[in-house]
Amino acid sequence: MKTPLTRRSLKNARRRRVYLVSAALTALVLAAGSTAFAVQSNGGTASKNTAPSTTVKSAVRAHPASDGKRKHHKKRPTSTPTVAPSSTPTASASNSATAAPTVSSTPTATKTTATTAPSSTTAPAAAGSTENWASNVSSLYQKYARGGSSVTGGVSDAAAKDGKALNLTIPAGAGASPSNAAEVATNKEFTTGSFSSRVRTADCSAQPNTGAVTGIFTFGNDGTDQDGDGLTDNSEIDIEVLCARPDVLNLTIYTDYEDATAKSQRVSRVVDLKAGKVLSTCYYTDFSGNCKETLTGSQASPATVPAIAGFDSSKSYNDYRIDWTKTGVKFTLTPDSGSAITLWDYQGPADRIPARPASYLVNLWHTSDWAAEGKPNSVAAPSAPLTVAVDSSTTS
Repeated sequence: MKTPLTRRSLKNARRRRVYLVSAALTALVLAAGSTAFAVQSNGGTASKNTAPSTTVKSAVRAHPASDGKRKHHKKRPTSTPTVAPSSTPTASASNSATAAPTVSSTPTATKTTATTAPSSTTAPAAAGSTENWASNVSSLYQKYARGGSSVTGGVSDAAAKDGKALNLTIPAGAGASPSNAAEVATNKEFTTGSFSSRVRTADCSAQPNTGAVTGIFTFGNDGTDQDGDGLTDNSEIDIEVLCARPDVLNLTIYTDYEDATAKSQRVSRVVDLKAGKVLSTCYYTDFSGNCKETLTGSQASPATVPAIAGFDSSKSYNDYRIDWTKTGVKFTLTPDSGSAITLWDYQGPADRIPARPASYLVNLWHTSDWAAEGKPNSVAAPSAPLTVAVDSSTTS
């Protein structure tokens, strides 16, 4: 799968700049008297301190925008984004954990109108937290609306389990960059864990040559090379869907990405669920699109996936899940009308499994240089607004 060099390079450069300004931003927010919601060390329950209603414009924290085949992601804004405004946040966490993740830090969760970098204090393992997006505010996630996009919670949706959903919308003519993404990201980072979201991806059936990416992923990149392999560490696990092929899922696991050379270390699988086909499972070291190594055995399990008749991720909700451990990454999809399907249960060498802290995100953005599988012209700007609906998001 071809991946242009320019997108990834720009994305990571932006991310790096974001990390450098995050500490200064935190000091600015505190000095201005912004209200913070302190996340307790039990990993998810927020307690309110003071509550001035201040909207803060800031650079986005170091989470991505999407992946990288090209890709996707990732994308970070080149200019200061406008964070979607909201009223006083209401905590909506519920304990629905399966396995407790390792939380890398005890971050300061702010209103959805501000961005605060996590602190370096190590916190105990946290129980699971679920955001049902019944309100337009969240104590667990930050909201980012850029380039005319919008991020709105509490939207009535009959197909949502509680009748409410989060809408991530990009406008007609959206700029081709993650800098213009509609996005939500967790207030804390993890080094392992389970992450899932019930999502209906963007529908561009009425504008079939549109290039737009729905991303469900983890991401962390602070610009350092702590494993000493000569490449910048890049902790990223992606599930991505291009709207021109809502039947195809792009799954990617990153451990490294070097901005200056566009070299990377990543494994990727492309699955056509409508046809029940694994299109590729490869290891890549650059963005030429050339598969460096075709994966087999425990790195390519299962060898096949079942077909889901008429599968179209833009027409109904599906639950997308990432299970990240120290020894592997498992991707699972559960459609409303069926049982869980293992898309990829990757068990590979330790140096191919992310070990650095990462946030969990869901986003939507326009791409002009990543065409969908078998549709080389599907890179046009949206001719009408596109929306991703998120019914719920869980970290555990």
